[in-house]
Amino acid sequence: MTERTLSRRDMLRTASGAAAGATVGLAGCLGDGGVSSPDSLTLGTLNVFPMMQYFVIDQQGWYDDLGPDIEVQTFGGGPPLVQAYASGDIDFAYVGISPGLVAIANGVSSTVVAANVVEPNVMVGSSEFRSYWVEHGADAFEEFRADKGRKPRFATLPAGSTPDVFLRYWITEVLGLDLDVVEILGQSPSALQSTLSTGNADGGSAIEPVPTLLQENSETDMEPFKYAGEIMPGQPGAVLQPSQSLVDDNPDLVQELVDIHIRATEFIHENRDQAAEMASEVIGSDILTSEVATRAINSPASNFVSNPKRIVEKSLVYNDFHQQLDSVETDLSESDVFDHSFYEEASSGE
Repeated sequence: MTERTLSRRDMLRTASGAAAGATVGLAGCLGDGGVSSPDSLTLGTLNVFPMMQYFVIDQQGWYDDLGPDIEVQTFGGGPPLVQAYASGDIDFAYVGISPGLVAIANGVSSTVVAANVVEPNVMVGSSEFRSYWVEHGADAFEEFRADKGRKPRFATLPAGSTPDVFLRYWITEVLGLDLDVVEILGQSPSALQSTLSTGNADGGSAIEPVPTLLQENSETDMEPFKYAGEIMPGQPGAVLQPSQSLVDDNPDLVQELVDIHIRATEFIHENRDQAAEMASEVIGSDILTSEVATRAINSPASNFVSNPKRIVEKSLVYNDFHQQLDSVETDLSESDVFDHSFYEEASSGE
């Protein structure tokens, strides 16, 4: 615990006390104590593997020890989650870094206090497209188009999601191609799995458990051919991102959320199979069996972390790329996006 962090806490508590009764912004109802004691908070999240810390926290009941009740809203993608954030409907989020950055750049007052995962993205392809890739590399897209009379179709999560932006980054920045070489299909997680497994796409940008589910499906030849570590080492995935009003008015509560998050990450490292079962329970065992979840949590795409400093550099690369895509105009700095003090207080920066 550093003097800087302690000083910051003292200042925030002072500011919170001065503003009590005058500051608004929490989606949850506030108790008699004003902004310092919310009765409830609303968490926005997605039922995808990069939110593994949330799955563990939920199944372990660790939010029950907090003062406020935690109400959970599950979304079909990062962009609609961010829309709810902008509307004031949620207080903190487990969200992909790409929509999280777009939110901040577009004025949604929030900050990243912990990372979830690095290098979670997987490029999958049909056996046909993979054969083009093996033979032609980056020219596979044009060769496919010349032979088939159409662009290859790549399915991913909705436009603006982390897998979607990562696909665009791979094609334009890594392969040096124009986006016109591919048809991108943005879909919900459930629709994405169906599209990839039924042959309605030639490839895709996906996150676990979709790549593992594809490998387990004997009726499809779609499987991984490129992992994020080969495309963007240290690629940021998802983050814990509270609203700035929650940070300013309730720093002790945000500290507890980060403490619980770190505890969940440690649990995942020490109990991977059990964490996988928890993911299956939250997502639904009819959708994701514990056996498939266990294989997915041991894939090269399941690298769970907590330290937000590990994703700073590549998150700012995402922001640069967002500007190239004209999805944002703001050039974000580290301090615009991240507040490291909570992680530092919890772990001494280790």
